[in-house]
Amino acid sequence: MNARRTPLAHSSRHGQRGLTLIEMLVGLAISSLIIVGTVFVYSQSRTSYALNDKQARLQEYGRYALSVLEPDLQLAGYFGFSNNPTDLRFMDPVSGNEYPVSQLEQNDTKVVTAPDAIHTCGTNFVVDLLATVQGTNGAYFSAATDCQPKFDYQTDSDTLTIRRASTAVAAVSAAKLQLYVNELKRSNQFIFAAATAPGPIDDSREVHDLILHSYYIAQQSDASKTTPSLRRKYLATKGGNPSIEDEEVLPGVEDMQVEFGIDSGDHDGIAGVDVDEDKNGIPDNPNGLISRYVAADDDVLKTPTAAAGGRQAQVVAVRIWLRIRAEQPEPGFVDTKPYEYANIKYTPSGTDTGYRRVLVSRTVFLRNARTL
Repeated sequence: MNARRTPLAHSSRHGQRGLTLIEMLVGLAISSLIIVGTVFVYSQSRTSYALNDKQARLQEYGRYALSVLEPDLQLAGYFGFSNNPTDLRFMDPVSGNEYPVSQLEQNDTKVVTAPDAIHTCGTNFVVDLLATVQGTNGAYFSAATDCQPKFDYQTDSDTLTIRRASTAVAAVSAAKLQLYVNELKRSNQFIFAAATAPGPIDDSREVHDLILHSYYIAQQSDASKTTPSLRRKYLATKGGNPSIEDEEVLPGVEDMQVEFGIDSGDHDGIAGVDVDEDKNGIPDNPNGLISRYVAADDDVLKTPTAAAGGRQAQVVAVRIWLRIRAEQPEPGFVDTKPYEYANIKYTPSGTDTGYRRVLVSRTVFLRNARTL
């Protein structure tokens, strides 16, 4: 029996031989290549994800900023039951006198004595409701000392000011500037700041807060001295009185450009106003169609003077551009791409090339704004 099993045992030992050194080295080499490839693909995926995430975040910032500006613009010129500011009169809480808004433009003499907030950013700035939308081109909107930007203004950026009523009915408060609006009697509507409304309040007579927003670009944000930001001055309450305050809308916005789409009354292809029977250079019946886009400080939009006459165009739309950059520079990233929009030609240079950017724009058609 033992003699017969010996050859089988010998054969079994030959069938269990291991890998040779060469086979093991080849296997290790192949495994190493697979591991290196996997790590490389993983690293590239992480890098691509990080870059896509940064770009998506900038796009998200852009959408957020436009989502703040767009509804505000669409409501510009909304005054409760009307979009006609000439229906309103200001009731001076000190003298008791009443003044139509036609006497409260920014080039008019200061006839209203209180509240002080009305004049913080310039004479009649808050109550110039004939200028439902207003802007500046490459300059800060106010030279008034008490209305300076919280941080240094970003040179060459534009500003945008919006005046309107709140959409919600408000409780009467002497600490606010408010509108008393009348659905049935348009001549009985007021701007006031008092503890008592100028008349009864019911289904056809309401009180709304007066809203003022002036958007601008600052050279730094609340959290960083090296990050620019979109900010706004706004009408608020402080110490029991109306006041002009400043707040940040979005950090990272380094430029805002604004153009106004206007109806100049010229739509027939022939230079000049189509219908101007009184020959004052102002269209008699603007129809809300855009004649052209102009800079925010174009002469046709300026507050009228005795020499120049009244405003010569109706604002129909506002076109906005926002250039937004990342809050931190990105190692290894270089941005030298030229950005051309509105009247701006900007190419990053120096340390600015290390920031990732996105340019967003929106054209907003106005529902209520009037300038005629």
